[in-house]
Amino acid sequence: MTFPVGRLERADWSCVHFGREGPSEDELEQRGIALVRIHADRVEDESGLLDALADGFSFPDYFGRNWDAVDECLRDLSWLPADGYVLVVRGADDLWRRNPRLPAKLVRSWMFCAERWARRDTPFHLVFEW
Repeated sequence: MTFPVGRLERADWSCVHFGREGPSEDELEQRGIALVRIHADRVEDESGLLDALADGFSFPDYFGRNWDAVDECLRDLSWLPADGYVLVVRGADDLWRRNPRLPAKLVRSWMFCAERWARRDTPFHLVFEW
């Protein structure tokens, strides 16, 4: 079963998802939603997760490599204009098993930023793909 892309078009509190297969890139592109994928198997520690986010979202050079800077960049994204944003973390089950604090920090940051995007009526979703 493919991921129900229609859920990713809404800007609401239900913005963190878990599933075996992430959304289709083609479907999201047709809707003007930017899709960023990171691979959890390449994330060993907090620094690795911050780097993966910076690379995936093409954070600006001023990115400070800390969670406050992640929040700042994710609430802006002016350099990545789109009608919505979806981050897919591939292999997330392994990351949750190895170091559950890392994806938990990402969820906390994502929820904080999603509130701001929801006020703009802009979809902003995080998908943990198993």
